[in-house]
Amino acid sequence: MINIAKRTIITFAVAIISLSIASAASNNSSDLLKYIPADSPYVFASTEPLPAKLADKLEPTVDEILQAYQNILRQIVAEQSVKMSSEEGDEEKLDQFHGLMEEILGLMSLEGIRGAGIERDSAFAFYGNGLLPVLRLELSDSDLFDAAIARIEEKAGQVLLIGEATGATYKYAEVENFKLIIATLRDQAVITAVPASFDEAQVALAIGAKTPRKNLKKSKALAAIDREYGFSGYLTGFIDTQRIAGMFAGNTSAEDDAFFAAVGEKPPELGDVCAAEVMEMAGIAPRIVIGYSNLSADRIESAMIVELREDLARGLATVPAEVPGLGKDAGGLMSLGFGFDVMAIRDFYEARLDAMEADPYECAKFAHLQEGVAKGREALNQPVPPVVYSFRGFVANIADIQGMDMSTNTPPQSIDASILIAVENAESLLMMAAMLDPQIAALSLVPDGKPVKLELAQLAEFADSAFAALSADALSVSLGEGAESNSADMLVAESVRPAPFMSMNMDSARYYSMIGDAMSQKPADEDENEMPEAMREAMKEIMILSGSLYQRMSVDVQFTARGIEVNGVMELSD
Repeated sequence: MINIAKRTIITFAVAIISLSIASAASNNSSDLLKYIPADSPYVFASTEPLPAKLADKLEPTVDEILQAYQNILRQIVAEQSVKMSSEEGDEEKLDQFHGLMEEILGLMSLEGIRGAGIERDSAFAFYGNGLLPVLRLELSDSDLFDAAIARIEEKAGQVLLIGEATGATYKYAEVENFKLIIATLRDQAVITAVPASFDEAQVALAIGAKTPRKNLKKSKALAAIDREYGFSGYLTGFIDTQRIAGMFAGNTSAEDDAFFAAVGEKPPELGDVCAAEVMEMAGIAPRIVIGYSNLSADRIESAMIVELREDLARGLATVPAEVPGLGKDAGGLMSLGFGFDVMAIRDFYEARLDAMEADPYECAKFAHLQEGVAKGREALNQPVPPVVYSFRGFVANIADIQGMDMSTNTPPQSIDASILIAVENAESLLMMAAMLDPQIAALSLVPDGKPVKLELAQLAEFADSAFAALSADALSVSLGEGAESNSADMLVAESVRPAPFMSMNMDSARYYSMIGDAMSQKPADEDENEMPEAMREAMKEIMILSGSLYQRMSVDVQFTARGIEVNGVMELSD
C-alpha cells in the first residue's frame, strides 16, 4: 500500500495533465485510435487540432484561468500548512509538502504544461478499458514529461514502483486492489488504473505496449459518427450504454471480471429473462454521442445526441410545438423557453403503456415499472381542463436586471423583461384569469395584438411601466424599458422550424459576472469555516474570465428521428 503522499502524486499528475488538453491535436493523431479497444464502452478522442486562429485567441485567457486556479490552490496550501505547522515533529513533512505543491503549481500554466512535453497540438483520447478509465495523449518530448514526473516524486519524497509488460516499463502505485499507472510509450503518455490481479499481457494492452486486435482505428467507429453528425475530428465521443449494461447482465470479458473482483462488488447473477430485459432497457437509448461541428475564431458549435430506439424517437418527435420567438436570440441578458404539444405527450405516454401491456416485463427487478402501468392508466382517465391541452409553451426574455444580489437573496429593484404564454384560444385563458382577479377583468384585452397598459401594484415594484397584448394563440406581458412595443412584437415573432423543445440564450459575460459577484460576496451568516476572501475573489475571477471568452451562448434541445439532440453555439468575443 502506498501512503498519502504517493496518492497525492498520482492525483495531481492526472489533474494537471488533463488541463493541457484544451487544444489538440497533431496531423497524424488517428494512430492514437489503434490503442483503443473496439468494444470500449466510452471514448472521447481528439485527432485534429484546433484552428490556429482559435487556439491563439483562447490561449491567453486559458492561461489567466489557470493562474486563478493557482491562487485557489495556494489558499488551500496555506490552510493545510497552518494545520501541519501546529503538529510537532512535522517540519520535514511540511517542507516536503511545500516543495511538492510548488512543483504542481509550476505546471498550472501553459508554459508549465509545454515544459512537461505537452503542446497545444497534442492529440488525446480518454476511453474505457472496460469500465476503467485511460487517458492517452501525445507528447512533443517524452523526456520532458518523465522529468516532470521525476521532479514531483523527488519533491514528494516518494518514488513510484517500476513495472514491466512485454518489454515496456511503467511507473505505478498500489492503491488497495488496483495499480495506478503512469507510462511513457512511443512519445505518448498513458495514465490509467488496472486491477492488481492483471497479468503482464493484460497490463500491456491497458497501457498500449500491445495493441488490441480489434481496435477503434480498424472499426472506424468515430469516423462514422463524424460523417453521420457532421462533426470535426477535434473532439468526438460516445458512451455505449448497451456495452455497459452488458457488463451487468453477464456479458463480461476477463478484464471486466477482474475489475469487479478488485472492487469487491460483483454484479448479481441474472437469469436469462432478466438479462434479456436489462439489454432491452439499454436498447431504449443505445448510445450517446458528442462532438464539435464548427470551430472558427468567431464561433464554436457542438452537439450531444442521445440516440433513441426508432419508435421512441418517432413518438417524441411529435412533442415539440411552435411558439413565437422560441429558438430566436432576443439579445439582452437571457432568454428561456419551452414548446410542447400536451396532447402529443399524452399520446406518447399512452403508447408506452400499451407497449408494456402487450409485452410486460417478467423480471422481478422491473416489477415496479410494470405495476406503474395501472397507475398510469388511472392518471390518464382523470379529467383534465381543456386549457391544459391547449397550452403550447412559453418564452421569457430578460433584457436587464438591476439591484439583484444573489448572495443575500436580495430581489431585483427593476427588471426589463417580457414573457409570452402560447395557448390555443388565448382569450379563453384570459377570461378564466379575469374571473379570479377583477384587475385583469378591467384590462379589456382583446385578441388584436395591441398593447394595453397594466396598472398592477405587484408589477410596479419592479418596473416603471408594464404592458400586455393578446392574440388568438398567445398572451404577452412586458416590463420596463420598451415594454409597450415589446409586448406587441413578441406576439408576431417568427417561430423557428423545426420547433425546438427547449431553447436558451444568454449574454455569457454578463451572466458569469453576476455569478462571480454572488460567489465573491461574504454571506451575512459567515462562520469560522467560511471561504476566505482571497479564494472568493479567485473564484469570481475564474467566472469573469470564463465569461469573457464568449459574447453569447445558446442551447437548443430538439426531438428528432435520431433521438434527443442538444445543440450548443458559443459566439466568441472579439
